[in-house]
Parts: sequence; C-alpha cells; structure tokens
Amino acid sequence: MSKNKGFEIEKSTFLPSAIILGVVLLIGIVFPSFFHSSVGYLFDVTTKGFGWFYLMVSLALLFICFYIAASPFGKKIIGGPDAKPEHNVFSWCAMAVCSGIATAMVFYAVGEPLSYFYNPPAFTYLDPLTPQAAVRAIQISSFHWSFLYYGIFAFWGLAVGYMSMNHNLPYRPSSALYPLMKEKVFGWQGKVVDVLSILALVGGIVTSLGFGTTQFASGMQFVFGIQPSNTIYALTILVVTLSYTISSSRGLNKGMKIISNANAYIYIIITAFLIIFGPTIFLANLFTESVASMLNNFITTALNADAFNVGEGWSRNNTVFFMAWIMAYAPLVGMFLAKISRGRSVRAYLLVNIFVPGIFVFIWFTAFGGNAIYQDFYNQAGIYETIQQLGFPVANFALLQQMPFYSVMIPLLVAVLFFSFITLADAMTGTISSVTLKHSVAGEAPRQIKLFWGLMIGATTLICLFALGEVGTTALQTMSIVYALPIFIFTLPVIVSVFRMVSGQVDAEMALAGFEIEEEEDAA
Repeated sequence: MSKNKGFEIEKSTFLPSAIILGVVLLIGIVFPSFFHSSVGYLFDVTTKGFGWFYLMVSLALLFICFYIAASPFGKKIIGGPDAKPEHNVFSWCAMAVCSGIATAMVFYAVGEPLSYFYNPPAFTYLDPLTPQAAVRAIQISSFHWSFLYYGIFAFWGLAVGYMSMNHNLPYRPSSALYPLMKEKVFGWQGKVVDVLSILALVGGIVTSLGFGTTQFASGMQFVFGIQPSNTIYALTILVVTLSYTISSSRGLNKGMKIISNANAYIYIIITAFLIIFGPTIFLANLFTESVASMLNNFITTALNADAFNVGEGWSRNNTVFFMAWIMAYAPLVGMFLAKISRGRSVRAYLLVNIFVPGIFVFIWFTAFGGNAIYQDFYNQAGIYETIQQLGFPVANFALLQQMPFYSVMIPLLVAVLFFSFITLADAMTGTISSVTLKHSVAGEAPRQIKLFWGLMIGATTLICLFALGEVGTTALQTMSIVYALPIFIFTLPVIVSVFRMVSGQVDAEMALAGFEIEEEEDAA
C-alpha cells in the first residue's frame, strides 16, 4: 500500500475528536469557573477511586514487557522477517528519547528533585535536607520519568505495531484489540478507542506546550532580560507551531530525525557540562546511591497508594498523576516508537526503548537535580527559594546561574527546550494524522493532514493560554488524566491480546484466514 493511497479523512474518528475538543474549549471560554471546577471534580473522582488501579496496571505492563523480551516471541521482527532497520542506532535512540520525554524531562529536571529534598514524600519517612532525602529525591524523580514511563509506551507500541506492521491492520490504537474483537474494531467500538486516545494525547501535548512556553519565556528573561508577556507567549507558540508543523510535513527522515539527532547531542553536551564543571565526585556517588535506592525501593515507589492518606494526597497528585498522564500519551507515543523500530526484533525494541531512555533520564536528573541539591546544601545558593518565589519554570536557569559559563549554557538550555517542543509535537502530529485517515498505515501521512493537526494543536494552546490562562492549560491537563481512565480500562483486554500474540495464536489465525485489509469500510 502506498503511503498516500486512499487519502481520505476517516470521518468517524476525525469529526468526533475535533468536535469534542472544540466543545470542551468552548465551554471553558464561556464558563471558565464551571469548566475548572468540573474537571477538578472529575480528576478527584478518578485519581481517588482508581489511583490503585493506575499504579497496578502501570507496573504490570513493565513486567509484561520484560517477560515478552525474554520469551521466544522476542525474536520476531517488527514489520515481518524481511523488514530492515530504517535508522541507525544513534538516530533510533535519539528519536525514542526525544519523542517521549521532550519538555517533561527539561521542565522537571531541577524543580522536582529539589522539592522532594526539601519536602520528602511521607511514605519515605525521611527528614528534609538530609543525605537520605537527597538520594530518595533523585530516585523518585527518576522513577517518575524513566523505566516505568517507557515500559507503558513500549507495551502499547508493541500491541499496535505488531498488528499493523506484521499483519496489515490499520495503524490505529484500536488494532491492538483485533485478536479479541476481530472485525468489531472497525466499528464504533474501535472508533471509541481511537477517539479517546486522540483526545487524551491532544490534551497532554497542549499542556506540555503551554507549560513549556512559560519556561521558555523565563529563559528569555534570564538571557535577554525580556519580561514574560502575552506577546512573548504568542510568538513562542507561533514559532514552535510553525517549526514542528514544517518539520512534520517534511517527513521523518528530513524533519524529526535531524532535529532529534541535534537535540540528543545538546542533551549530551549539557549533561556532560553539569557533571564535569559541577561536583563530579559527589554526583557520581549520588548516582550510585540512587541506583541502589531504585533497586531497593522500585516496587514500593510504584505501588504507593497511601491508603491512610499519610501524605495528604501526595501520591495521588504525584505518582498516580504522572502514571495517568503517561497513559494518556501511551497509545500514540507507543505507535511512534514501534514505527521507528521497524526492522528491529521485538526483544531489541522493548529493551532499547525501556533502558536507553530510562538510564539517560536517571543520569539527567542526577546531573541537574544533584547539582541543585549540592548548591543549596553546601553553598546555600537559595535555588529552592527562587523556585518558591518565581515558580517551576525558572528552576533550571536558577541552577545554571550558579555554574561557570552560564551565559553560554542558559541560551543552550533555551535551545534544547525549543527543540524538545518540536520533537514531541512533530512525532505526535504525524501519528495523529495517520490515525485519522482511511487506509491508515505506519508510513508517512499526507502533508495536508499533518499541517491541519499541527496548526490545530498550536491554536488550541493559544486559546488555552489567552482565553483561559493558566486555568486552561491546567484544566486540559486534568482532562487528559480523566481520559486516561478508559485507556487504562482498554489496556486490560489489550494485555490479553498481547499474550495471544506471544503464544502464536494470532499468527496462526491470521495465516489461516489469509487476512488482508483492503476496504475498511466494508468491515465496519
């Protein structure tokens, strides 16, 4: 099937996604207080009632990935036995890191570990500003954005990618359910899965761009003394939107791949700088202790449901929140990871996409968070006080001001933040575009549809920031967490589907049926 064959909008997926998103935004603009209180109520209901469920499923998916990697199924090639890798190892790893972490890793690098150092989570039973609190601060921060994070992505990517690229099913989240639902995935049941996946992802991306824009503006203030304003926010979103839209329209090899490689090199340069020009031995020791803490406390951190509310909602607003936010991204980010892994074995796909980003995140948080802890603990630098006064967006810049060559490193961090915007939105724009087309395949979607979704995401971000302010981005983020609940529920039958793939049942059934998708509307 050619990449542009049957270029036609899948109206039953496209229209509900666009209409629901538009209605939600309209309600927010007309009734902002009601909008904010309603999504806040839904957030409380879902995280309080289903937080334990989020934690259990998230951990289970990581273990399932390890089981599959160790099984004979791990030798299967994504895309079929004749598929060849389309990207070299560095580019493959760079796109995996940049498409999944993007602005989150940059945004939380200093603020999150420093917050845990000053206010250790109650379940750790540690005193603040102690060596033990420093170790757990790095461990918990790294936990939130590393191995479990990518285990969820990798699981969903395998479920969709194997059915799409090995069995010619549409490149949509609903295809992961084909082993159980068969042709029903082409009906309304499958459309519900696809629409909810799109809505959750758009909410997550818009929030990331909104929060990232505030950090970018803070960086511009540090570098050039330009005060953050609506004009700065608007110009930032406009430039970022045009950049990732153009990048996405140029295709993977001419856009995303080049930017991801550049971004990865800058990540490495900044990390090396912080380690070499920072307290090198301290960071090496802190990293070593944090690895031990990760090994000792991984399960207790993952399953901290806080039944007695000792932490007064800490778990619900942190670990549960992050796992839900990750699940909101999971189906479509996972699909992108599978797409760039065509030609790799299932085993390589799982282990590389879990351990390469996971280890890099661990080093990144140690370099940034460990430096910040050292500066405040030994040098009374007051970084945490600056964060309390000016907010999370300034955290990284407050650290770099304590380092040599800050006049060079701060602009470099601003650049990496800018590229992080682009890589996340580029990858997701292409994936959403494919999902909303008939005859959807894992190849490149037509440029026109990429342009539409790219501009739609940028426009939505602008509306949230200007019409709704911080309430808008926070509410959309909260809504993406609410959308995550049905995705968690859908994940249960997807687990069954994946085990049917691993057992060989799916391959046997598809071969026996001589299965091939030609006209999806006939099956719907």
